[in-house]
Amino acid sequence: MTAVLAIAPHPDDELIGAGGSLIKHSGAGCHVSLLQVVGREPTLGAGIGPEEYAAEIEVARERLGAFECVNLGAPSRDLSLSRRWRMALTSAIRRVKPDIVYLPHAGEADREHQLVHELAVDALWMAGSEFFPEAGRPCAPPGLVLGYEVWTPMARHSYVEDITDVLQAKVHAMRAYRSQLRHVPWDAAIEGLARYRGASAQGGGAAEVFEVIRLGGNLAGFHGNPDV
Repeated sequence: MTAVLAIAPHPDDELIGAGGSLIKHSGAGCHVSLLQVVGREPTLGAGIGPEEYAAEIEVARERLGAFECVNLGAPSRDLSLSRRWRMALTSAIRRVKPDIVYLPHAGEADREHQLVHELAVDALWMAGSEFFPEAGRPCAPPGLVLGYEVWTPMARHSYVEDITDVLQAKVHAMRAYRSQLRHVPWDAAIEGLARYRGASAQGGGAAEVFEVIRLGGNLAGFHGNPDV
């Protein structure tokens, strides 16, 4: 079974950037795992507590069809390029042994998104090395690593995934984050971006676009994005 790992700076980032692709992966029988680095900060005026936030994340996970969602609980706005978080990501990667990895693209403007990109790239190398035994046994490098867009649309992309058939499922998953939607209409935003990417990249429908960070190794049994 193909293992897919989506690494997100914050809860909902992987959904915004690659939710349609993740739904396609899970629908094709892939084992999809979500790894969120920063803990959820209370939303001003949302009027809900940690249990309700956790429930939102769980509903979104179910709607994406993911097998699990792990949050490392890194402190918001105090995230750093430290050994602690590199090791936490390395350990998670070695446990999942992903064939395909999604992470924020290199040009994201948000500082925490940049940090998670750098931490994830480092951890992918660390996970395949013979060092760092405290993080578990080394694993083979993933055959495909894709960078997704959240806050900052990519000026140049190198892969397009048609998500026309699952766009409404992606929007439905985003609506699990009801507290977020009270402040920003992310459901409308992701639908608009997907339709724009569909029009500009494939002449219609809806799409997600990605930066190809790594392409290589064995992609046998690849059940998600076709024709990579």
